[in-house]
Amino acid sequence: MEHSPDNCWAREENSEIAWEYIGGIGERAEEHDVTLHGSYAAPNEHTIFFIMGAESFADVSEFLGEPFLQDHTGDIVPVLTFGEVEETVLGD
Repeated sequence: MEHSPDNCWAREENSEIAWEYIGGIGERAEEHDVTLHGSYAAPNEHTIFFIMGAESFADVSEFLGEPFLQDHTGDIVPVLTFGEVEETVLGD
């Protein structure tokens, strides 16, 4: 997920939302049935990365939701383990 320098949550006028979102990210993940494996920030690039698991795209969208998707753009890339590829894509 990326945001512009103007929308950066590190800016003083945006810091309240950053503390609220970052401080409650674990509870937010639980509320939306998302398993959060990792959260990372690249501050100089204004980029945030999540590694997460969920049963549906809807769960991921709701987890990100407002306010995050108001200030950020990004890519959500579903991935499969090699075992899942073997089973579902390659067949037995």
